[in-house]
Amino acid sequence: MARLLAPFALALVGAAMPVTAQAHMGSKKTITVVTHDAGATLDVTVDAVDAALALGLPASASHARLLGRETLVRGWLAGGITVSSDGGRCRGTAAAPEITAQDGRDALRVRIEVACPEPATGLRLRDETVFAEDPDHETFVAMAGGTGDVLRGERREIALATAPSAWRTATAFVREGAVHLVTGYDHLLFLLSLVLSAGVLARREGLRRAARDVAWVVTAFTLGHSISLVLAALGVVSLPSQLVESAIAASIIAVAALNVARPQARVAKPWIAGAFGIVHGFGFSSVLADVGLPASHRAVALASFNVGIELAQLVFVTLVMLPLVWAAHHRRYQTVVVRGGSLAIAACGCVWLVERGLGL
Repeated sequence: MARLLAPFALALVGAAMPVTAQAHMGSKKTITVVTHDAGATLDVTVDAVDAALALGLPASASHARLLGRETLVRGWLAGGITVSSDGGRCRGTAAAPEITAQDGRDALRVRIEVACPEPATGLRLRDETVFAEDPDHETFVAMAGGTGDVLRGERREIALATAPSAWRTATAFVREGAVHLVTGYDHLLFLLSLVLSAGVLARREGLRRAARDVAWVVTAFTLGHSISLVLAALGVVSLPSQLVESAIAASIIAVAALNVARPQARVAKPWIAGAFGIVHGFGFSSVLADVGLPASHRAVALASFNVGIELAQLVFVTLVMLPLVWAAHHRRYQTVVVRGGSLAIAACGCVWLVERGLGL
């Protein structure tokens, strides 16, 4: 029986262990755009490590060494982040870089003044920086009126629209919510920890009872993170990013530890899921802080982002439940899957907690 469960347990370990330092794969930069009659002004903030690697320097390059490459930095960003208009390609001039911080990490900030040929309409922004070094890189673009977008993968160009429709806003934020959950391995491992014991309950009391208990737990998690997501997105509550990310790691350890200590227990209590859901909601809000909520469709954007998270969450839990129920029929399920999988998940949580707590 143990041999039959080994591939399943290995899959759990494989899902957990590759994710060490980063809970969300890839680095990020932010570009704040202000358009005007003659073109646009771009304020670019890029991680210092990304800048160093792109310039052929070691990741640990000092501030002085980075700033000493001023000409290279300016040319790299002005040449890789471009704007075009109906009148043709625009010309960007980058100012001297400054040292700043982004999500608690050292970063470079550079202002690029963009001059466009007439007519300076139909502006489009394209970013080709960092993606070669990090294919999972994301560029968060914030525009006038609170609108925003994200460049990732092969999608590296957007129109600098100032007033997107409610439908376009809704579809964009549903996508961002789903992508954030799917690429948020800390959130996924927490969800997995919540439902890992569902197989035991399905074997003991039937699939319907197990599905009902999982539904209550997931609903409580949803309510928890929805409340904190709204409060954080609207600026009612603001918590330090390092504190939030560390608390998320601690929540993963706590639920995984419960599974190890009590592998025969029912799925996690709804109040536990709801309480930790509040913590995770502050983590979800970080994406909205980067993209920005459009002033004209703030409620639509916020609701759509939450819907995207829930849709991805529902798909993930459904896909996880199927193999859990199958594996639970083997007598070593509690030892190999519940305890073994939880130990692997807790190990990831411990790594994240140390790194986030120390700001590594």
